Order: sequence, then structure tokens, then C-alpha cells
Amino acid sequence: MQDAEAWKIAQHPTPQVIPSGTYVADPERSQLTFRAKAFGVVWVHGYMPVTSGTLQVADGRVQGAGDVSASGVTTGLWVRDWHLRTGHYLGTDAHPKIHLSVEDADLTSGCVAARITVRGKPASVDLVLDSAQVSDGTVRLAAHGTVDRSPFGMLPPMCGVSRLVHVTIVVVATQAAPE
Repeated sequence: MQDAEAWKIAQHPTPQVIPSGTYVADPERSQLTFRAKAFGVVWVHGYMPVTSGTLQVADGRVQGAGDVSASGVTTGLWVRDWHLRTGHYLGTDAHPKIHLSVEDADLTSGCVAARITVRGKPASVDLVLDSAQVSDGTVRLAAHGTVDRSPFGMLPPMCGVSRLVHVTIVVVATQAAPE
């Protein structure tokens, strides 16, 4: 039993205490990465830039929201990126951003219930908090989870991209000046 508990602690260390306040995401240092199977055979890795976000932290709990640029999706193959931007998948002409929000998450639990909106359609996603660090007024949160893309009205999995997309999000934010 002690080995199991030690493994759990090693896999999900207790995050640092983050001072209460409002934090603004730094788009240059924050990112969303993903991987999904293409045609059930090969992993495709990609990136979407974070465009905005804010976090409110109070007593070890966080709420916040942010956007990533769906139209900025990059996988390293321009024709695949173009296809992901079309109405078959992300539909970036009508929906250029993906929105992610968190309400009242306990940073010490290691789990974050989030809401993701893709193509104007919201869905729940459970994220595992990998780390929560603070240094000199800057917070770095890293989490990962699996998004089921079936609620978003995209092409079915047999046409290319698997139903489950594994995401990792890193948010680096600085404390906003008090009002």
C-alpha cells in the first residue's frame, strides 16, 4: 500500500500554493499541443497558439477562461492543416477560436473539470493537473486530458482523425496589477 501511495504522490505532486489574485495568460509562453491517430495508424502531433486567457485564484481554487487559435492549427503538413481548418473539422472561417473554461477547480485535487467549446458547441473534458508552479509573480499550470470530438459535428473517425484527441495545455500567466 505504501508503494501505491508513493507512486501516486510521484505522479501527481502537490502543487505550489499560488497567491490569490488575477493572472493574465502570456500567449508567447502558453500553448495547446495535441496528438491524434490518423486513419487509426499513425500519431499526428500538432499545436494551436493560445491567444488570450485569465485566471482568478483564491484559497487554492482557480477559475478562468481562455482561447486558442483554431485557425492557427499546425501539424507540420500544410495540406493536413488546411483540411483541419475546413468545415470537415474545425470550420475556422465561422469559428476561428476554441474556448476553454474552468469553474472553481481545487488545485490540490490534481483534477480539473473544464468546458471546451469547438465550432460553437460546448462539451466537458476532465483534465489532469500535471504541475502548478509559481515564481516571481508568474504562474505556470500544465494539464492534459482527452477530448472526444464527436459532439462537435466533425467528419466521423473512419474518414481520418480518430474520435479521441489527446491534449496538453500549458498556461503561463503573470499577476495582474491590483485595481
